[in-house]
Amino acid sequence: MATTRAEVPLESALDLARAFSARGIRFVHWKSNGHLAEALSGETDIDIYAEPAQRDAVRATLVEQNALEVRSQPWGRYPDVEDWLMVDDATGRFLHIHLHFALVTGLRRIKHLRLPWGPALLAHTDHALNSVWPTPTAEMELMILIVRMWAKMPPARRKGKPKLPSHVRAELDWLLSRVDAAKLKALAGDLLPGFDTTSIAALLTDPPPSDDAVLAVSRAVYGALKEHRRMPWAQARLSGMALNLRAAAAKELRKLRPATVTGKRAAGPGLVVAFIGSDGSGKSTLTAEIRRWLRYKLDVHGYYLGSGDGSTRLFDRLRHVVKGKAKKHKTPKPEGAARLPKRRGVLDRLVAVHQLPAIGAKRRDLAEARRLAEGGSMVVLDRFPQRQVSGIYDGPRLQDGNSFAWAARAEMKGYEELDALKPDLLIKLVVSPAVAHARKPDHSLASIARKCDLTRELKFDGVEVVAIDADQPLERVMLETKRAVWRQILKTANAPR
Repeated sequence: MATTRAEVPLESALDLARAFSARGIRFVHWKSNGHLAEALSGETDIDIYAEPAQRDAVRATLVEQNALEVRSQPWGRYPDVEDWLMVDDATGRFLHIHLHFALVTGLRRIKHLRLPWGPALLAHTDHALNSVWPTPTAEMELMILIVRMWAKMPPARRKGKPKLPSHVRAELDWLLSRVDAAKLKALAGDLLPGFDTTSIAALLTDPPPSDDAVLAVSRAVYGALKEHRRMPWAQARLSGMALNLRAAAAKELRKLRPATVTGKRAAGPGLVVAFIGSDGSGKSTLTAEIRRWLRYKLDVHGYYLGSGDGSTRLFDRLRHVVKGKAKKHKTPKPEGAARLPKRRGVLDRLVAVHQLPAIGAKRRDLAEARRLAEGGSMVVLDRFPQRQVSGIYDGPRLQDGNSFAWAARAEMKGYEELDALKPDLLIKLVVSPAVAHARKPDHSLASIARKCDLTRELKFDGVEVVAIDADQPLERVMLETKRAVWRQILKTANAPR
């Protein structure tokens, strides 16, 4: 099979294998090696089996390679299997590592069978598929696949005349084409003492064996390993059903309550990252893309903390509708013309008080974001309130006589409380007025220029701030942002606690 551009191994994947080897760690990419190139390019998961006695060295090496340990929800956890994430610096692509210190397989969400073949697996490896990454010999991987085919088959599909899924059949045929008959027979005898290996050797037929013949062998080998099941079959089925229901319930609950945790979380604290920038800086696009990128393997939550078009609060949405209609009947002022101060009557100042419940809503959102991050989730904030400049850029709106004195004091106190719930990382999207206006030609150039200046000037004490040149193409901005976010995720996760 020819290697496509997407299947070129990422340098970070190769560096990880080199680091393991340099440290004397015995490891192997132990299954689904027909898709090894895809795994090393980040297209699918990397399944590593490592010497259990070297667990500490393996974990230390992963940390040195800037990997993050993550923990699955209960319906995705397995004994002696860890999850780690890496980000390839050159591409920003994730590498998801399933780190096995035991060869567990079986029913979905349970993996009820623990294969006793770890030492044999490490003794039967080669570099036939990749010069850096060790993989099992074709004979060893075929023996594992023979067991996995029946062990993983759902109970409902075992009845009648079961068939192999097309992807499993393709993997089987690929391995059969690479196997040496004499080596397979000798290995099967070593792995299954007392088992009649004739049926295994008989799989090497031309044409390839039928699904019925393959599954008969798989079922027999699986039966020979009965003593290695982690739990009785009935218990495995019931436990699997319970976990399936729990996963489905969590997915549905998240639709009703977005703060519900459903994905993998960092083993330590997660991250709250906020994005600020002028109109035309690509802020909304970027926050959506970063959420999508993180959501590939992590539990991610997003909040909008402005009062603009992205607000979901009913009052803000009504206010923008009215404001839009008013603009249609308003005589436009020349660009750069000075604005006369508005006279605020009692009704105007009373209406302005709506800002106070909006601040309360933001405070609740931020408190929820901090709680989620403390549990290991990732939170992405579109905008972040500031109290340095009033009347613009998500700043206070009730100051300078725009409302009652008591409302102005309450607003400022609310902003102080928002400051205390600061993000871990704040990304400033720095864009030039000309570029921003070209992207948003319906916006006032003077207003955009003012916000561009404020983006550079605003200070956020106690927050890690990264400025990114948003004049660049989106792909470049995305890559720089991913690097900054991942650095902060690692820094937060590894900070002393």
